[in-house]
This record gives sequence, structure tokens and C-alpha cells, in this order.
Amino acid sequence: MLAYRSGFALKDLAKGAWGGMKSTLVALSILVLVGGLIGVWKAAGTVPAMVYYGLGLTSPRYLVPVAFVLALATSMMLGTSIGTLSTIGVAIMGVAQGVGAPLPLVAGALVSGALFGDRSSPLSGSLALNVSMTGTEQRQVMTALLPTGVITAALTLCGYLALGLRLPVGTAEAGAGLRDALAAHVVISPWLLVPPVLVLALAFFRVPVRWALGVGMAAGALLAYVVSGMDLLTSSRAWLLGYHAQTGDQALNHMLSGGGVVPMAELVILILVASGFNGIMETTGMMSMIISRLVEDVGRPLALVGSTMLISLLVTLVAANQALAIIVPGRMLQSAYKRAGLSANLLSRALADSGTVLCALIPWNLMGILGAAALGVSVRSYAPYAFLLWLLPLVSLGKTAIDEQRSVVGPAVVSSGKGN
Repeated sequence: MLAYRSGFALKDLAKGAWGGMKSTLVALSILVLVGGLIGVWKAAGTVPAMVYYGLGLTSPRYLVPVAFVLALATSMMLGTSIGTLSTIGVAIMGVAQGVGAPLPLVAGALVSGALFGDRSSPLSGSLALNVSMTGTEQRQVMTALLPTGVITAALTLCGYLALGLRLPVGTAEAGAGLRDALAAHVVISPWLLVPPVLVLALAFFRVPVRWALGVGMAAGALLAYVVSGMDLLTSSRAWLLGYHAQTGDQALNHMLSGGGVVPMAELVILILVASGFNGIMETTGMMSMIISRLVEDVGRPLALVGSTMLISLLVTLVAANQALAIIVPGRMLQSAYKRAGLSANLLSRALADSGTVLCALIPWNLMGILGAAALGVSVRSYAPYAFLLWLLPLVSLGKTAIDEQRSVVGPAVVSSGKGN
């Protein structure tokens, strides 16, 4: 309405909204695949098998810090948070649900670890986009990201250790009981671990996530027939509507049920509305005007980094897209950093430590929606426990302030590009 009253034609506004919606088709396909994949894997017995073997590898008391470390290591190897949450994340959430661990806390640890790879992995598409948009070199950017990343990861791990060790000791007995219940009611076979291994391997070899998820889903459907004796109709129903377990144990049924394409409909609508809104904001130039006002007369490193993070967060809130939180400020702020005599590496770090990870804390952002869909926990529930995402901007601002006070920022980050 504001744009129309300002002189924009309805036809142009509709075209802008449609353009924004079309840009999310890949994300929508991933969301649908995640829903179908979880439904098929639960029906096939893949998720129960991952939970069964996972309980044999770790004590439930250490589940929270282990979840963080495993998600961080996997995302660093794969460079994809969605691939990490759809495989390792699904298994660990099954373990947490079975032993009675707080699901929002475990989900927060998984999201923290998974997003660390999006920010820091040399295989990450987000890092490659950051380097491209800021005109930097990947090796220098990774060096610049190291101090804030290591400090934040260490603080986060300490937090999860403190909280994880406070879980009731009885969860160990619950873990043993869950293994017995799974073995009694579900077919358990090492072959059922093939689909997640396939997904991880394909992601490692840089196969697009949607293709990796599709192969994993097909492998799950095949194993549902070969190992569990499940017919194609049941697998198809699990893909479309989700799987509804019937083991005679209500708690076990609740843990083993879920997934499906149809239950994702509300999230698909949310993505379309958010992306259409962003299309209108871009078409009318509203976003550009706001950003230009925020960086007017900003020259000090701390102020400029703070403004960069604020702009990246603003784009993340409005655009509902992780990539745009890197693209928009990355393009628009290069000149501001040059005028201030600061290296583009500092710009890269500011983007990596803000919008790149904060997107997973926003319920209508694509990353938040995909993460919540994979883990079965809402963004609002896990957000308070995603410690790494909250700490990264604060640690990054603190380091910039310390460097500025010590007069290190000036000589270290000028246009030579050698500083952090």
C-alpha cells in the first residue's frame, strides 16, 4: 500500500513479489525433500537404527556437548548445515527424545554446531558467497574468522558441558531401556545406516543438497522393502503424509512417527509470503534506502562493524534468506570500508559473525524453517539454547573494540588485507 501510494504500479509490485517467490524454489524443494526423507527413513527403520547404534556410542549424560561437537565436525567436513541436521541431527534428536533429554536444548546445540560449518568450512557455499561479494580471498578470510570462531566455540562447548552434566543420572537407564524397546519392536540392521551415509558422502563430494537428499530418500524406500518388508504403498504414504508408528508402546510411537510432505504445507506458505515481501522491498528500493542511512558518516572500525552487523540482521529479518544477508551488505558496504581505510576481510568477518548465523534464530527465515523441520523443534523453542549464534556477534564486536583500542586495527586491517 505504501509503495502504491508512492507511485509504483500494482503490476510492478506484483512482478517484484513473484520474483522474490521464484528465488526460493530451490529452498522449497529442499524443505519438501527433508519432510519426505524423514517420513521414509522413519518408516524404513533408518532413524530407529541410528538411534539404536547412537545410544551404544555415547552416554546420555554427555548428549548435549556431543551433539554440538558432532554437528560442528560434520558441518565443517560437509560445508552444509542442512545436510548435517538432516542426518546427524535427526539421529541425535531421536536419542534425546528416547532418553527424555530436553529437546530444545539438544536442538540448540545441533543448530549451533551446524551453522558453524556454514560460516567457517572451506566447502561452505555461504563462505564462498561471502568471499565473492566482498572481493576478498578465501584463505585470508578463513584466517580472519579463526579467532572469533575458536573463542565462541570454546565458550559454547563450556556452556553445553555445564548444562549437559546437570541432566538426571537416570537418563543412562532410560537409554538402555530405549535400546531394548527398539530391538523388540523394530527391525534393526546396519544396512539401514546406508541412506544417511550416502547423503553425507554425496554432500562431501559437493553434490547439491537436494540431489543428495533425493538419493537418500530413494535408498531409504528401497531398504524399507528389502530389510523391513514394507510395500511401496506404505513407503509412499510415509513420504506424503508422514509415518505413524504402531508398536503398542505409545511413547515409542511418538518418537518414531513424523515427517511427510503434507505437514510442510504451512512452512511452504510462510516461505512464499516472506520471500514475496522481500521482493517488494527490493523492487521499491526501501531496503537500499534504509541501508544507506545506517552507514552515513560511519568511519570508526567498531561503529562500522556494528552497523554492518545491524544491516545484515535487518536483511535477514526482511529477506528471510541467508544468502541475501551476505549479498546485499557485502555489495553495498565495500566502498564504506575503503573510505575508512579498512580491509574487506573485516567486512567478511562482520557478515560471517552476524547474518550468516543469526538467520537460524528467525522463525520465518529459510534457514530457521529448514532447521526446525529437520529437528522437529520450533525455532522459538531452540533459539534460547543456540549459544554459538548469540555469542558470535558479541565476541566479534569485542575483538574489534580491543583491536581498535590497542591501535592494532588501523595498521592491521588497512587495504593491504593482511589483518583480521
